[in-house]
Amino acid sequence: MELLDHLHLPRRLSARVWLISLPSALISFERQQKMPRLPIGGMRFLGLPLILAGAGLAVWAWRTPGATVQYNGPFAHMARHPATAGGVLVLAGAALLTRSVVLAAYSAGLVVASGNGSIAIEDPDLEGILGRRR
Repeated sequence: MELLDHLHLPRRLSARVWLISLPSALISFERQQKMPRLPIGGMRFLGLPLILAGAGLAVWAWRTPGATVQYNGPFAHMARHPATAGGVLVLAGAALLTRSVVLAAYSAGLVVASGNGSIAIEDPDLEGILGRRR
């Protein structure tokens, strides 16, 4: 952890970076390097309900600002930010759907890094991602 303190890495990731830019770059890198895919076959379509649940959770959080999910457990830090949890669910669903090992590791890494306080990730909001304001 002390090594990370000496590096000049961002401590806060904007939603555009962690939800759109980095995942698309990771998938592109994975495809160019011809890395092996997740061997899940037809079970990859289990990613669709994850994507829908994540998008629904993010839209619900966007429409009711300040909302949280009551949960005390290992992922309680994500429950306090339902839009972020929705974004991570979308990434995990996309990892299953595209059978991407790198994207699955990235979404798991986001959960771990935000849980132990290494980074803070901003909640996605539609205005910030689409570039529009109310």
